[in-house]
Amino acid sequence: MTNKRYNYEKIFTTSNENDIQDIYQLSNNNNFSLENENNIYSEMPIPTEMYYISQNNDDDDDRKNKNNYNQKSFTILNNNNNNNNNNNNEEIQLFDIEKKKLQDDINKYFYQYNSLYYKLQEKFIDLTNKNINQQNKIDSQKKLINQLKYKLQNLEKEKNKLDNENNNLYQKNLNLENQMKIFQQNDSLVINSNTTIIQSEIGDDDQNYIVNLNNNISELNDKIRKYITNLKQDVVVNMKQVKNLLSLYKCPIKTLNQKDDRLLIQAVLQRHIIEKIFDYAKHYFQSTGKHYHLEADIIKSESALSSLLTYASKCRVGNDEVTLTASTKLRQQIYSILNNRGFSDIIGDAIHERPFIVDTIHEHPFIAYYKNQLNDIMNELRIINDIQKKSASENLAATIIRDVVKIFWFRLKVQEPAVQYLWIQNNTKVDKTFMEGNNLDDNGNLNLFVDLCYFPLIGRNLSSNNRKIYFPAKVYVNPTTN
Repeated sequence: MTNKRYNYEKIFTTSNENDIQDIYQLSNNNNFSLENENNIYSEMPIPTEMYYISQNNDDDDDRKNKNNYNQKSFTILNNNNNNNNNNNNEEIQLFDIEKKKLQDDINKYFYQYNSLYYKLQEKFIDLTNKNINQQNKIDSQKKLINQLKYKLQNLEKEKNKLDNENNNLYQKNLNLENQMKIFQQNDSLVINSNTTIIQSEIGDDDQNYIVNLNNNISELNDKIRKYITNLKQDVVVNMKQVKNLLSLYKCPIKTLNQKDDRLLIQAVLQRHIIEKIFDYAKHYFQSTGKHYHLEADIIKSESALSSLLTYASKCRVGNDEVTLTASTKLRQQIYSILNNRGFSDIIGDAIHERPFIVDTIHEHPFIAYYKNQLNDIMNELRIINDIQKKSASENLAATIIRDVVKIFWFRLKVQEPAVQYLWIQNNTKVDKTFMEGNNLDDNGNLNLFVDLCYFPLIGRNLSSNNRKIYFPAKVYVNPTTN
């Protein structure tokens, strides 16, 4: 390795302790700057290759050398500063250019952003307005729907009201038609005092009376069957209540089945209907004093007057036939009138008891009250699920009550002597000469006994062997009877 010698000398040191920068001069006259402590040693020659300038020179040389050092140092610093300034200027220029470019880009993007923002803002406002308009339309539609619903409800109420008024008018019209028919019939009775009915039922012609009575009773039985229903589809029988009825009428109780024992159930229900109407009539005819008690007052007056006429024929001297037959003729005429007009619709104001108001016609209170009672009883015994069928059944109650009372309280007393009715007792041996029934004709057994009588025997002298039958009793027999 070749040894080299370098002149190495520190020529300048800054006064700032935090910014130490030493300038060294080498023998090859190259100046350099070491910026940190590590670089100092990386650029220095090895110790064997360098020497130091002696410090024992005289003062002038020393001062001269120091001046040279300082001058050179300032020169170097100045050059370095100039270079740095030039470099900084270039960098500043580049920075300004870049800054301007960035500013232009920022302005450009800011403009684009603002433009996009305003467009979005306009679109948002437009959509908001559309949404508000749509919501207003929805609210308007809801309001309109609610108004239509309210109108529909009012229309339904009005319709129901009109339906009720129409039904009332229809009923009034029906009542007026019935009243007109009654007036026409009564006018005919007044003009022709001896009408066919009076002749057949008051006269000696029993055959006409029997024919008419049989027709009326057959019609009544048909109405009762329809009222009970066939107990098949849409009808449920309360078997517990039916068993109680069978026990009430002393009919042998057995295990019942709605399908297999339908005829027996129908029979006991018919018996119960007739018995209940009898109870209603007995209670009514014990009442008096009200406008709607007219029928009861007439019967009481007839009974009292007939008794007086009979007493007059026995206690007063005379030989006329009129007095002898007066009580009988009176009874026949009175009950014939009641058979025509008894329990018909009432003319007048029944609530305030003001009769003779022709434009006011309503159902007789006896019929109006007891038809509801009878319907309630029957609806507990058999339940009709079909609404129309139930309504049709309940509408028959008024007619059935009126017909039963007319036949058994009025019609039977028109004849002379008065006709009787009789319930056949249970366990009575069946006699087909005056008994009939739904299951009687199909049974060839001659040794049959009555389980239940569901329509009474009608005729004269019923307790004697010389009885005269007007209408046979309807009975139910046990098919298994030996």
